Amino acid sequence: MNKDNIKGVILRQKLSILIITVLLIIIGGLFVQKQNYKFALLYQYQAIPDIELMNTLTTARGGLSGEARGFVKFDNVADQPKNLRQYYIIKPLSKFDENSRQYFSIEEIIKMQYLAPKSLGFSELVEVSDTGNTIFLEDGNENKFFIDKSTKEISIKDSTGDSTKLITSNDEYEDFIKKWLR
Repeated sequence: MNKDNIKGVILRQKLSILIITVLLIIIGGLFVQKQNYKFALLYQYQAIPDIELMNTLTTARGGLSGEARGFVKFDNVADQPKNLRQYYIIKPLSKFDENSRQYFSIEEIIKMQYLAPKSLGFSELVEVSDTGNTIFLEDGNENKFFIDKSTKEISIKDSTGDSTKLITSNDEYEDFIKKWLR
């Protein structure tokens, strides 16, 4: 073989190797960019609650005032539905029975993936007991709600035996969603 032919083959191979290397770098960069977009769209979008979360419940004049808006988090996270978000808005009413037990309204809101949030309506809760630190509420379907006055934490035991809690803080909601979706 001629020296010029050998140099040409080597130059062509170097050029091919250089082109392949550049293409691999571009593909790697695009893959990383796709992962960043996936994180931004999936985790950051889904880590924003569909309603404003808050808990402003305070003791006033023998009852509670304010409201609690929260995301329903199952105690058994494996039972938490992936494509459905459930929220409760609990508000004390200025209504008391003959035993001075306070009534509350509760609104259930669901958000299915890709659909707008939808209210399932309102129902009434009645205060069953007040142990000093915990208020025990019940609705007509035997769902039980426990409001801890000192921590403002709201836990729920529904009629089927499932235990849940209301997340009423945006930071706590974001932490839960990011850990849960991983």
